[in-house]
Amino acid sequence: MRIDNTPEQWGWMARALHWLVAGLVFVQLFLGWAAEREHDRERSFALIRDHYQFGVVLFGLMLMRALWRLSQSAPRPPDGEPRWRRLTAHGVHAMLYCLLITMPISGYIIWVHMHAPMEVFGLFTLPTVFTPPVEDETLRAGAWYVHYASGWFVVGLVALHIAAALWHLLAKDDGVFKRMVG
Repeated sequence: MRIDNTPEQWGWMARALHWLVAGLVFVQLFLGWAAEREHDRERSFALIRDHYQFGVVLFGLMLMRALWRLSQSAPRPPDGEPRWRRLTAHGVHAMLYCLLITMPISGYIIWVHMHAPMEVFGLFTLPTVFTPPVEDETLRAGAWYVHYASGWFVVGLVALHIAAALWHLLAKDDGVFKRMVG
């Protein structure tokens, strides 16, 4: 299998980044959900700390994925694929890319406002690029609303993406699904 994409198939780099990001999205959704529901403050903070750290990793993977995608042509759509489905697929992917890049940024803003440790898995420490105002929670509140709402949009878009992939596999059997799994 080639590292780069061909007109018929995604290369192994695009596949690896896709599945790493997909797995981390599910981890992130679970950690965020569990942290919000945990009543024990220490356990809740441990969950949200893991959420922050995996969010940093997800941000890095999404930047890599976006740069890789910009450097590679996508496989061509199946013969006879209607324009509206191609545009819908492009739109869903574009929204996922945007959300999975902006969500870690909003999460970072929240984390800075919490005055939480910036260390990531003991490997490195992110710099604090701004000092939150002591009396003004506006930025933190705005970032939280963006983060929370974006999470629900991601849930919906991922569900739509999975449904479309399964439809291509089970109903159409047009090879679209196989291009990402081999």
